[in-house]
Amino acid sequence: MMQAGHAGAPLLICLNLQRTYIDPQHAFYAPRGAEALVNVGACLAWARRREMPVWHIHTQSTGARALPIPGFEPRPCERVLTKQSWSLFDSAEVVCARPALERAFVVGFTAAKDCLAAAIDAERAGVRLVFITDAIASPPMSNQPIEIFEDVLASLLSAWAVGVTTADLMRHQHRLVAQREAHLEP
Repeated sequence: MMQAGHAGAPLLICLNLQRTYIDPQHAFYAPRGAEALVNVGACLAWARRREMPVWHIHTQSTGARALPIPGFEPRPCERVLTKQSWSLFDSAEVVCARPALERAFVVGFTAAKDCLAAAIDAERAGVRLVFITDAIASPPMSNQPIEIFEDVLASLLSAWAVGVTTADLMRHQHRLVAQREAHLEP
């Protein structure tokens, strides 16, 4: 059974929680992935306690590296959707999902491609995304320290969407979930 939710209700998108991003032998390995997964776990537990719909969106792939990260497998009541390109908005499964995607919190991999593409496409589509920046990780860019690279990515995401930390989400959760325009106020 899948969570139905209702139109306009926020949901949690777990983007690419696949083994390829935590495998040091793979080209897509995210060095700060383990750190991000701690925060992903907190966000996932938070959403499940609130009975918020959870969508697991995986990049279509084959083999063991395409499998969910152990401990972050989708529950039977959570949607599992696939995409073939960077943006989740390019997925026919996401486009056809009901209720339609209107507002979502996003955690997972990779900010460098998938999250940036989703942020830009979401703005074009009028979808409001809130990226939990410390619950997102990316493979490094050559010759760039990963800490600086991920800080720059968080800043770029905020150009098209809202970026918050896990602590911000927990502290301001009622306002973030209830508001049509997601933003933080003191």
